[in-house]
Amino acid sequence: MTYHLHHIVPKHIGGTDDSSNLVRLTVEEHAEAHRLLYTKHGRWQDKCAWLSLSGQIGKDEIRRMKASEANKGPRSGVRLKTTIENAIKATDAWTGKQHTEDSKRRISESNKEYWGNQKERPWQYHSTFKIEGVEYTGLKIIADKYNVSRQTVYNRCNSDKFPEWEKS
Repeated sequence: MTYHLHHIVPKHIGGTDDSSNLVRLTVEEHAEAHRLLYTKHGRWQDKCAWLSLSGQIGKDEIRRMKASEANKGPRSGVRLKTTIENAIKATDAWTGKQHTEDSKRRISESNKEYWGNQKERPWQYHSTFKIEGVEYTGLKIIADKYNVSRQTVYNRCNSDKFPEWEKS
């Protein structure tokens, strides 16, 4: 039978390798310990450990989870500097350039393929607005009623010039 040493207080929250923080568990017990930690605290590291120890995910999925979590949260220091540098490089690469006709066609086909099967655009229907005392849900409804663009509705709701238009 295979045994693992499990950190009672996980290393990802500051647990140490001290013998008082280690317990010997079977692989199944180890997976269950991390499942319980994940259920109680919701930390992605415990979810990753639980799913990998129980054989539900492999190394590729573990790498994806780690990469996904590494990109969350506010950027500062080196991450912020790198983000800014990459944005500048991308902008510089396209400055003064345009898509070729073939590129435009492929983008258009891709968008049609993605959006073509969807009758509704979700972002058009979630926000609530109050216009002249009447409450509406969604930009599209208001744009159609007042014969203006969705951007105009959004701009008016965020402008002091139109006090009767407000986002709820």
